Amino acid sequence: MALEGSTRNDPDDAREFKSVRDPLRVIVTASMMATLANWQLGIVVPLVVLDQSNSPMIALLTFALRGAAYAVSPLLGAVIDRFDQRAVFVLAQFQQAACIVLLAFTKNSWVGGALLLFSGVGAVATTITSQFVLVPKFIKPEGRDTAVAKLMSALELTRVVGLLLGGALMSWRGPMFSLLAVVALYVVAGVFSLQLPKTVTPASREGVFAGLGLGFRWLAKPDLLWLVVTMAAVNLSIGQLEAVLVTVFDQEGLTAIIASCLLAVGLATSALASRLTPALLPSWTAEKRILLSQSVVLAAMCLIAAPPVPLKALGYIVLSFATGFNNVVSITYRQNLIPIDIAGRVNSVVRMIITGTVPLSGFLYAGASHFDGVVFWLPALAILGAAVAAWSVHTFRSAAQPAASVTE
Repeated sequence: MALEGSTRNDPDDAREFKSVRDPLRVIVTASMMATLANWQLGIVVPLVVLDQSNSPMIALLTFALRGAAYAVSPLLGAVIDRFDQRAVFVLAQFQQAACIVLLAFTKNSWVGGALLLFSGVGAVATTITSQFVLVPKFIKPEGRDTAVAKLMSALELTRVVGLLLGGALMSWRGPMFSLLAVVALYVVAGVFSLQLPKTVTPASREGVFAGLGLGFRWLAKPDLLWLVVTMAAVNLSIGQLEAVLVTVFDQEGLTAIIASCLLAVGLATSALASRLTPALLPSWTAEKRILLSQSVVLAAMCLIAAPPVPLKALGYIVLSFATGFNNVVSITYRQNLIPIDIAGRVNSVVRMIITGTVPLSGFLYAGASHFDGVVFWLPALAILGAAVAAWSVHTFRSAAQPAASVTE
């Protein structure tokens, strides 16, 4: 494996060890610190806005401005591919720190909303650069599965800590201290990222719109198009599931602390799945492993739709395990499918579509809220079933024909 150090005392082996393993350590550590900041921010901002406006809707919509930045992710992809990706990764951390420190001292709600939106741009650039550009740039194909597993499992565990830490800091020292703690994490992540080697980017004379066209043209390639369609459909079905379960558990009489603990168990289960993924069915093709994980998600959603609360809790834990597994396999699949020199442009377009369906999931469940019992879950189950069926067709078609290389 590319991540394993050699036991021989050979200069070439030493150079390979430093060029492969050290960058991964930096990427994982910096990403963990940024994720810790992100999830603390997800607690602090809604609570602050809720306290000021006394409106849960305004609180949720305000923080959703960070996610709205995915609408401009194709433009970010063109930037990422044209410059040193290490510099983009570092500057994105500092840009978020600058936005949040200004947010901590502003009293104007419109300015605060704009700062959240701009900070979301940095968050999108960080995610695309770390997971889809820097990892495949520094890690050989045979080691990417393990590298992504380490990264994703670390991030899942960090989210649990971020949720707990965000609430603790808000209770202990209030919003100002909590926001400045977020700023400090982004700054430390940026400084730590400076340890990454500089990346060599092929010179490009194409304009921004030509870069956008390249990203969208790649969506027409069957392997990528099938993946985008099915993952967008899955996100439409389960993208806002945690928020939905919080309300469902509340209606069933569960306290907030029990509901949050169940969600934390789910995140921890997802982290475990991410870490174990390289050892789970490694001889299967990526298509079959993705199909298996999506089928398990569908089965888990059937448990969640069942009336008994214990079955809902069990279904969420099973679903979390399957999504953790799927994330590692699908990210590695895209890393190996898309050439590194255009990874920013293509993945930014892909993430705009896949991640863009997450907020739509909330509208799907809101529209079904006037239904009771199992009927409430039927729209999500129908979309999820269609997604699994679509990927099944692609998987069996791929198995029936010889593998072909994807080129631009």
